[in-house]
Amino acid sequence: MTTEQSPSISEALTHFVASKKSAKTVQQSHQELGRFVAWCGRERKVSELSPSEVAEYAQQIGLGGSESVQRLGPVKVFLSFWKDQGWIDNGLASHLRVPRTRRTASATKTNSRSNGRATFTGSQLSQEGYDRMVSQLDDLKDQRAFVLEDIKRAMADKDFRENAPLDAAKDQQGIIELRIRELEASINNAQILPEGASSKVARSSIGAKVTLKDTNSGKTVAYTLVDVREADVTSGKISTTSPVGQALLDRMVGEEVTINVPKGTLRYLVQRITASS
Repeated sequence: MTTEQSPSISEALTHFVASKKSAKTVQQSHQELGRFVAWCGRERKVSELSPSEVAEYAQQIGLGGSESVQRLGPVKVFLSFWKDQGWIDNGLASHLRVPRTRRTASATKTNSRSNGRATFTGSQLSQEGYDRMVSQLDDLKDQRAFVLEDIKRAMADKDFRENAPLDAAKDQQGIIELRIRELEASINNAQILPEGASSKVARSSIGAKVTLKDTNSGKTVAYTLVDVREADVTSGKISTTSPVGQALLDRMVGEEVTINVPKGTLRYLVQRITASS
């Protein structure tokens, strides 16, 4: 859609409010949406708003602390509505994520311990991993649009008894919808690990790089502890849900670690623990 064809931001808000069935829901979010529209410029076209401006708005709201997540919720839904209406080609809602980068992994660490090791809740991701998941979610939503078109075309065939294209399209839609829900849940519950210099830390935790010495062979190996969604053994990134990852959590330099794996028993000496760069 061209700039001339797209509505102004204030007009978009009017359409958005009219599309909502629950007046109570609209009333609760209207104040925050009003702030957003005023900040952007009421008469600007929706197609003129850039991702960097959306990120800047999120950053300003993020200065308010944890409550900013709730404040950005209505705005994210509003921006998603723009794309659903075809007013913009690329989604802007994913750029409302700055408050997550300001929250550290320590916020999700609980006081409970299991077998002497800290337990974690939620998904703790690097900024790179978070951005990758957001990109995957956008791609899946684009795929969903294509599949819905396939279903529409297949339904034009009035004989549904043996409509293989329709069945295939619906199966594909189910797979995509499931993956979308999984990614949305992971993104909404994610805590983004702070970017830090390669400095020493007292205990290993998710995001830390642990350097080990094999007490049998004398060889040195290094692992970075990550969420299961970022695990990549070829890059030395191991999931904290794996046997090795679990055993390396909450360790200190000088500790000996014994790990039972399918191929036998591994014995390591923790030589160094650093914050991943």
